[in-house]
Amino acid sequence: MRVQSALSVLDSFFVVKSKKGGKVLDSIFLYVEKNGEITITGLQEGTAETAIEIPETIDNMPVTEIAEQAFLESPITAVKIGKNIREIGELAFGVCKKLSSVTWNQKCDVIPSDCFAECSNLTQFDFSNVKKIGLYAFYKSGLQEVRLPKNIESIYERAFGECSELQFVEWNCKCNEISDYCFCKCTKLKQFDFSGIEKIGKYAFEESGLQEVNLPENINVVLVGAFERCGELQSATWSHKCELIPANCFADCLKLTKFNFANAKRIGQSAFRNSGLQEVRLAKNIKNVYDSAFYECRKLQFVEWNCQRDVIPDTCFARCSSLKEFDLSNVRKIEERAFIYSGLTSVTLSKKNEVDQNCFAYCNDLEKIEWLSDRNIEKTIFAECKNIKEDTFYN
Repeated sequence: MRVQSALSVLDSFFVVKSKKGGKVLDSIFLYVEKNGEITITGLQEGTAETAIEIPETIDNMPVTEIAEQAFLESPITAVKIGKNIREIGELAFGVCKKLSSVTWNQKCDVIPSDCFAECSNLTQFDFSNVKKIGLYAFYKSGLQEVRLPKNIESIYERAFGECSELQFVEWNCKCNEISDYCFCKCTKLKQFDFSGIEKIGKYAFEESGLQEVNLPENINVVLVGAFERCGELQSATWSHKCELIPANCFADCLKLTKFNFANAKRIGQSAFRNSGLQEVRLAKNIKNVYDSAFYECRKLQFVEWNCQRDVIPDTCFARCSSLKEFDLSNVRKIEERAFIYSGLTSVTLSKKNEVDQNCFAYCNDLEKIEWLSDRNIEKTIFAECKNIKEDTFYN
């Protein structure tokens, strides 16, 4: 939730009847009148825990709106939206910790920003009368499942972010884009059907509980960090229509041990940083690999570099402590710090290899170097590689 403040100071109130535990209670609505229509602005301070029903009329005037923050942090347990309500303000029911039931009406087709943010007891919601779901609408709520029917046209950033109890999502809506951070930190969300989705936003599933990701051919775009820090992710299949594996896409996915790069063309910066990859096979379809793409992949043991890109970029395999050897025959240039702190035990450099400074620095397991070039060896290339033996240098 982005905003927190006390309930507004209100002009008047209306007494309605509602039930709790079989008893009839007096519950006080505060409201204002404008142009012959009523806007509900809240409950009288001190109202006890109760279920409420927004009336259709007050004093023969239609109740058409619920104001921003009207019931923020209130003790309501259930709410039924009156038939005449056509607009609800941001944070209207935010942080209603005891709210467990909501009945939406047919006239109001927008769930506004932060509407049910931090309603931790709200486990379900019927979206059949909704077209738009606003920013942070159910952020940190208690939703356990989300079923989005065809009437849904748009879903905004973090709509379901940090719903820690969310276990199931059915995405049948018109909206074909998953917004930024939409399901981030939904730690119990183990699977997701991407059928019908064309775009996945930034950090959309960051730190979620996804165990596998299968991106079908309808996926055209995946943005930065979409699956970053998915600690349970073990399997991923990439769409052939999505050329770029974006920056940080699978960073810190420690259980992701393998990945098929056949459908990709470019691998973004830190795309697999600190992931669990054990081998990497890059074929001719790969046109470019960016800095730190495989940085700190501590379990990486084997790399096959046959891609179009003949330059190993800065810190690409830095801190890959299990990587003992690397065939550089298809490489023209090794950029600065490319293998710094890696586990390489031997390096063979040919005449065509251009080597930047510090590219093998601090490789403490490095013992043997075959230097087949007639160029001088710059000291910084192997800086602090303390186990290299002098008699292993060749010219």
